[in-house]
Amino acid sequence: MAKLKIDFKAKGQLILDYFKEKGEKVGLGICLAIMVLFGGLGLWGSISAPSPAKNAEEMKKLADTKSQTFRNAEPGESDNPGPENSSTKLAALDKLDPSAYRGRQMFSESEFIDVKRRPPVILTIDDAKVSLARVAVKSYMFTKDGKGLTVLKGAASPTGGAAAVGMPPVGGNPATTPQKAQNIKLFTAKKNLPKATSEGNKYSDRLIAYLKNMEFSGRKAFPTETVTAEDFEKMKGSSRPAEQALPLRMAIVNASFPYKAQLEEFRNKLKLGSFGEVLGDSTASPEDQNVGVNAFRFLGMNVERRKKKPDGNWDDWKPLDIRGNYLPYATSTDFRFEPEDPSIADFIVNGLMMPKLKAFDPDHYPKADDAELSLAKIKSQVDESARKDKEKLKQSKPRTKQDTFDVFSPAAVGTGTTTGEAGMTPPAFNPVGTVGAGGFVPGAPAMVPGLAPGQDVEPAIHNLVRFIDVDIQPGETYEYRVQIRMGNPNYKRIKDVASPTYADGAELVSEWSKVPIVVTLPEEQSCYLVDQSKEDNKSFKGLAGEDSKRQVPMQIHKWFQNTGAETQNLSVGDWAVAERVSVLRGEFIGRKIIAKIPLWIYFFEGFGLLPPKIVKGGGPATAKTGDGIMVDFSPDRKDRPDFLLVDFEGPEYTHERLKSAGPDAKPIVTKVEDRDRIVEAYIINPLGQLEVHNIVSDRENANRKSMLQGYRERVKKAEDFMRGGGAAGTTPFGS
Repeated sequence: MAKLKIDFKAKGQLILDYFKEKGEKVGLGICLAIMVLFGGLGLWGSISAPSPAKNAEEMKKLADTKSQTFRNAEPGESDNPGPENSSTKLAALDKLDPSAYRGRQMFSESEFIDVKRRPPVILTIDDAKVSLARVAVKSYMFTKDGKGLTVLKGAASPTGGAAAVGMPPVGGNPATTPQKAQNIKLFTAKKNLPKATSEGNKYSDRLIAYLKNMEFSGRKAFPTETVTAEDFEKMKGSSRPAEQALPLRMAIVNASFPYKAQLEEFRNKLKLGSFGEVLGDSTASPEDQNVGVNAFRFLGMNVERRKKKPDGNWDDWKPLDIRGNYLPYATSTDFRFEPEDPSIADFIVNGLMMPKLKAFDPDHYPKADDAELSLAKIKSQVDESARKDKEKLKQSKPRTKQDTFDVFSPAAVGTGTTTGEAGMTPPAFNPVGTVGAGGFVPGAPAMVPGLAPGQDVEPAIHNLVRFIDVDIQPGETYEYRVQIRMGNPNYKRIKDVASPTYADGAELVSEWSKVPIVVTLPEEQSCYLVDQSKEDNKSFKGLAGEDSKRQVPMQIHKWFQNTGAETQNLSVGDWAVAERVSVLRGEFIGRKIIAKIPLWIYFFEGFGLLPPKIVKGGGPATAKTGDGIMVDFSPDRKDRPDFLLVDFEGPEYTHERLKSAGPDAKPIVTKVEDRDRIVEAYIINPLGQLEVHNIVSDRENANRKSMLQGYRERVKKAEDFMRGGGAAGTTPFGS
């Protein structure tokens, strides 16, 4: 069989010739085939690939799994420290001194250590509480132009001369000292006096003449006179200023401030070594650059306030002129203030605490437990101080003149309080420095006197902040925010600061406070469903002419800023009670009635009643006072409606009961009084809300009972005073 013989050379030549002739078409076909292949693969991949949402979900699951793993991770056995050997023990016990290994010093340390001062950040309050007070302040009486002062002739001043106007107030507050006539600020600050002090109590001339000519068991009115500052100085203590009641509404905001943290901020930014150095640091005074002042000092605060609108939204923030509103009242009282509670004395810092004006009744101010000590951070410090030293609070209480009398220094007798730890207030020593041609040049920071070498001040962690808003109205809701102001510790110290701009500006301020400071001033009128005459006398059957089916007896309480006829406008500043008022359905509850209102009568220097009626020929035992004056128990704000009695059910009623003794006997008729039936009244209050009062709850209301008791006690003391009881200057509050 013959073998198949293939001519590979001929075949190769044939293929080569074919590609020479058809090569371009073959190449193009191959490219098209590859393109179709890849295009098909891409199209298939896009169709079969998962959606972006699914991819995102898968990635989120992976991320969550990793996060959960990190959160739940706990150290295992492999993470425990290895066995302690002798070398680690030795390293833990032996502390090597690095100075022994330090190379030769070629440069001074000051070239490497930053000693330049920088501006500290001013902190702000971290807690706040608001208290409300309605107070009758002790004010002097001026003429409208502020140049004349009413004085009581023959009523000698305790300190004599012009000191009466500047005499230290009761309680040991050294706010003022005896002054010469030319220094009496009352006469030179007439533009700062409130309208109420320049007008005084508007007693009619006829009423004044009537009262002054009246004798009360041998007591006569002090003769009065209006004098100038020069006239008053010439009296040489034979007269003293007449006083009047100046009623005020106050929103008292107490707050806590991080005092120690602020000291630390100053220490760090000013490159000082201790708190004592911070308190001893100094800078030039903005008022006189030749005088030095303490670098760490508070300058007060900026306050803004906004009011809630009827629709529930807030007005815009507006600056509140705390000083401008308060200064007229402080001026009119000759800067006499109430002493602070001894328990908070260690937490008062100059520049952050507004004082409380001297009042006829200090109890009208909120107690420390309900105000300053309601701040948890202050309360905890007070408790800690008491725990560390139980005698501390005892020693800080006001002391009598007998306690403080020094036989070798009788002029040093006082009734003040002792202070607490050093450093709580700016140090009372001159700032260290010199005065040269360029002004005051601060020296090295001085330590607070009394500290041993190496000892530092231990400041309180928090101190108190207080401001008082006297421009508030009943029924309104206010919100406050605060900026703390401090002096710039780098002021004019250009050589000591890291940047010349740090020495500009005499003041630094904090950011606005974030803690909520909101207060709603309640209405100054309230009503109760109570028949007070029946409460006092269970046999009381009602007044003649009353219709028990159409009228119900009620009781009204109201705080009076002033009262009397429009021509009098007599200052009150206290609560009064209309004990029993009969009200018809659909009738407003407030009305004008005759009531006994204790008023300060300046020429008798006591609280009495107007107009007085004295039984002629009778002594103190038979003398009596009148029934009072016409006062209005309706709301003072004319833009707010009065309480409206819509309807009531009751009151107590009497029915007859028939009892038969037999078929032929005459029935016996008896009367039964139902005294347990609950009487209810439906009242719309000034805010348009419906209130339901019942006689049981209103009768037992603790606030109503307390207010009524206090009112009756004040009236009784005023009556006793008008009958001749008590001494001149006696008030219903025992002060």
